[in-house]
Amino acid sequence: MINIDRALRSSIRTGKVVLGSNLTVEAGASGKAKLVINAIDCPEDVARELHKAEVPVYNYSGRGKDLGAACGKPFSVAALAVIEPGESEIMALLREIRGNEDE
Repeated sequence: MINIDRALRSSIRTGKVVLGSNLTVEAGASGKAKLVINAIDCPEDVARELHKAEVPVYNYSGRGKDLGAACGKPFSVAALAVIEPGESEIMALLREIRGNEDE
């Protein structure tokens, strides 16, 4: 199992990640996002829009403030989209997402 917080920081530093509900929904709808991560307190309407897009969604186990801190940001992040993972191993979360879908 990967360290999600470390992988997030690495993907932000070496790849391309968009933060925030609006940009994440746009990235998912346009097909640019390879992976979406949302906090447990992500607004329901945003979560619905994210699940409509045909992109894997990982449900982060913390609240928005925790996801923001994991990203190295001093603000709350309800959702983010990984456009390019960079040198991180964040895409390993896809195995975990697919494993949960099989259950």
